[in-house]
Amino acid sequence: MVLPRLIPVLAPKIADAFSATSSFDGLLVIFSKLSSTVSLAPLQPFQAALNAVAKADASADKATSLVVAPNAPGSRIILSPTGSLRGDVDDVRRFADAARSGLAKSRAAGVKKPLVFLANPFADASVASTPRMKRDYAKFLEVTLLGLFAEAYQPLQAREHFTAQGKPEESFEEIGIAVEDGENAEQAIKFATAVEQGRRLAKDVGGSDPERMTPLRAAEYVEAAFAGTDVKVSVMRDVDLIKKEYPFLHAVTRASLAVPRHFPAVVRLEYHAPDPSKVKENVFLIGKGVTYDTGGLDIKAGGYMRGMSRDKCGATAAAGFLKVVSILKPTHVNVIADLGFVRNSCGADGYVSDEILLSRAGVRALIGNTDAEGRMVMCDLLCAARERALEPRYASVPTHLMTIATLTGHAVRAVGPYAIALGNGPSREQGIPDRLFKAGHLVGDPFEISTLRREDYEFGAPGAPTEDVVQSNDKASTMTNRGHQSPAAFMAVASGIAKHGLDSESPVSYTHLDIAGSAEEGGKGLSLAAVTGSPVAALAQAFLA
Repeated sequence: MVLPRLIPVLAPKIADAFSATSSFDGLLVIFSKLSSTVSLAPLQPFQAALNAVAKADASADKATSLVVAPNAPGSRIILSPTGSLRGDVDDVRRFADAARSGLAKSRAAGVKKPLVFLANPFADASVASTPRMKRDYAKFLEVTLLGLFAEAYQPLQAREHFTAQGKPEESFEEIGIAVEDGENAEQAIKFATAVEQGRRLAKDVGGSDPERMTPLRAAEYVEAAFAGTDVKVSVMRDVDLIKKEYPFLHAVTRASLAVPRHFPAVVRLEYHAPDPSKVKENVFLIGKGVTYDTGGLDIKAGGYMRGMSRDKCGATAAAGFLKVVSILKPTHVNVIADLGFVRNSCGADGYVSDEILLSRAGVRALIGNTDAEGRMVMCDLLCAARERALEPRYASVPTHLMTIATLTGHAVRAVGPYAIALGNGPSREQGIPDRLFKAGHLVGDPFEISTLRREDYEFGAPGAPTEDVVQSNDKASTMTNRGHQSPAAFMAVASGIAKHGLDSESPVSYTHLDIAGSAEEGGKGLSLAAVTGSPVAALAQAFLA
């Protein structure tokens, strides 16, 4: 996994870098308003050409464009405006959008080594430097860099193909970063590079096809990604042991056991801060890693199976966050992740609706829909995390349990392309959903906040003495009221966490993150949508910054 190198270009080297003799072959300027940008000192050599554009092209502040300038690097300047920054719905993603659009234009123009100049938005008199602006755009440099990285990314299977053909893996090996105020540039590059390492791990595994990333191959890739780091990796591949420890997960994978290469794997990643006395909190992540979701015997019909190789993006996001942890090496937090990699296949031994299964926590669950497999995959892993969270080693400081999954279509219907944070009582008291919301807003990886209600627990309440909870109804989540909330309630009950609410002697903070909306973006023609690596950036800002 090789990222483009971000090279800080700071005073007094900016003048040389902006010249026609520079080693860079294109200048990408990201700005909010061109008329206020052309007067900035680094752009003085090109002022006449840029003034002409500002005067002649009314779209210069709205659309990305290319200007021929013989005295510029590569004789070309790409102008990429952020557009409005002060409106009610404007946020820091304006910078990521401008970075992506500008770099895409640079690639199309044949630029191989761009120099990116980011004009300080607060130097623009038309952009009031209010407390709100400073707060919302505090991470605009980091978000710009993440936008550049996102546009530069090539999927794993594309890179592997290019390598086999003897071609370069990446479109850009180096990207120069020129900013007027270089004081925070180095730190921003460090943070963005670490987050991108995590996002790329998430995207490499999450975006690869179901045979390139079978459960076992996904586990191997994750294992290799942490070689030589401070993160301890253990992989459970023994099917009998998985059945004993995680019976719900085993039920989902039963039909896949007819095909050895589709066997399951449970991956545990553990990072413990070097000095336990400095630890302020623990974070336990549980990731859904369904490498292909046919729906099981409640099979996805009518084309709804397409794209289900992306149903592992919860587990890959958790792994990606641990990758960031392994690079930044925080001293204040322990982070542990359990990833359940399985394939929800169809077959004679598949689990079926009407089965009653016993969870790790000893809770009997009546199966209502085999396509509600994500909550099954995570439930026993969540139970194991609850058990560990109550151990003396972790109980002395606040501990936050989180499930991460592309879980429901209802989440997409409810909030569109955003992730959802849904906390139980202790989670809300500790402010975890709000913390994720604020962190995501800062780094352009937004969350919406949802709430667990009594109706969500009542939805799966037993109606017979044969079960303790009902896993699901027989309808798609999009056709079910509160279709993204009730799965979290089910997991709380079946894992035993429901007994650790605000009124218990040992409350356990549990937050469910449904990333069905944020895990993918776009999609051209008949191709699959691109994976995003969300919410790696938000998690990094929330728990590591």
